[in-house]
This record gives sequence, structure tokens and C-alpha cells, in this order.
Amino acid sequence: MTYGIIKNKDGSTYVSPIFALKYVGWKSEAIIFDETFSKIKRIKLHDTRLGGIGRTVFVIENDFDTSKGDWAGFDWVINDKALFKALRSKKGADIELFPLFKNHCKEIQLPDFFEIKDDKDIAALEGVSFGFHDSLISEYVENGNSIVVRFDTTWGCYITATFEDVIEADFKEKVGQILDSEIKKTDEGFSFTVLDGFAGWIDGCDYDSEMGEPYIKCKKIFWQIEIA
Repeated sequence: MTYGIIKNKDGSTYVSPIFALKYVGWKSEAIIFDETFSKIKRIKLHDTRLGGIGRTVFVIENDFDTSKGDWAGFDWVINDKALFKALRSKKGADIELFPLFKNHCKEIQLPDFFEIKDDKDIAALEGVSFGFHDSLISEYVENGNSIVVRFDTTWGCYITATFEDVIEADFKEKVGQILDSEIKKTDEGFSFTVLDGFAGWIDGCDYDSEMGEPYIKCKKIFWQIEIA
């Protein structure tokens, strides 16, 4: 299932299925429900007004092949010319005129934590976090055999990752800002490696240690998202 968290202009959020996606940089778009689930909307994933870039849609899971830069989604959606004509209106399209959407009018309950189990789960986290590019480490806690890292993605959300049953780690005091990172499935579980970034701010301290390639190897990874 493809779905995302939608951020309204007033800062409130809701969860909607995503019926189609088009990835074209900052002009990327999605077709979703409005918060009443009575209208269908065509919405930009990013708000580029007022000289900055904000996010309006946080794609949590994507089952569509969006690699071609064109609309990808359900065929009955992307091939419906009447729907796209109706979506020109800022008010959106009335669901009563497009009854196939009624099959998807079900509340989506997000789990408290998402668990990474396979490559698809890895892609979901890397997608919503933008690969942690430009992320800052806002909190780092070692708790028994677990490590909890809170990332300020600087892209409109915070992500807290819990690395459970840690096998080996060389992370603390080595990274403050991430430029490039990688999550990989291993024979023992998973590894999270910072491939490029800056040493710096952890728990309010500025460290001068060399960056290197900080990593955490563990058996399980859980994560949760908080919209800023």
C-alpha cells in the first residue's frame, strides 16, 4: 500500500492513501484524499513559496515504480482523463463522482514504531528521511544493548531510530551532521553507516574528532516519525 502523512497549512496532519505519484524534483506531486476523505486532491509534495522549501506530503511507503519521472500509480487513476480534469479545481474532485475511490475510504492507523525487516522497509525509511541528507544528530542515548538516535532531518520532520541488540558501534562523538548515509541488510541483521558528514553536535557538545565512517551494527531497527 502506498500512503503518506499530509501536512495542512495550519500544521495539522492526517494520513491518506496515495493513489498516484510523480517524482520531478521540487515539483513532485501526489493524488490523495483531503482530510475529510470526501474529496480527491492533486497536491505538490513540497511547498516552495516564501523563498523556502517545505514538505506537504511525507511518503511513508511507496509501492509504485516512480523511476521514470511520470505519473505512477493505479491504472484506473492515472488513465482517468475526467479525474485529471476535475483535479484542476483547487477544491479537488468529489468522491461521489469517482466511486472507485470509496473502496479506499478506510482510516489508516500508523504504528507507534515501524520495524525494518527487508529492503523495502529500508527504502521506505531512506525515502521519507531523504537518506538523512543534511540531518543533524539531536539526541544520542545508549540504553543497555540498544542505541537510540534522534535525527533532525531538517526536511520538516524528526526521526527517532532505535537500534536494538547492538553487535558493534563506532558512532558517538563522531558525527553531528550527515551528508550521506547507508542502511544495509547483513547476515547478522542491519548496519547503518554515515558515509559522509561532519563531526559535531551531540547532546549540545561540539566534538573535534575526525569524521571517519561512523556506524552501528545491530540485529533490529525500529523508527518513528514526528512532523515538525
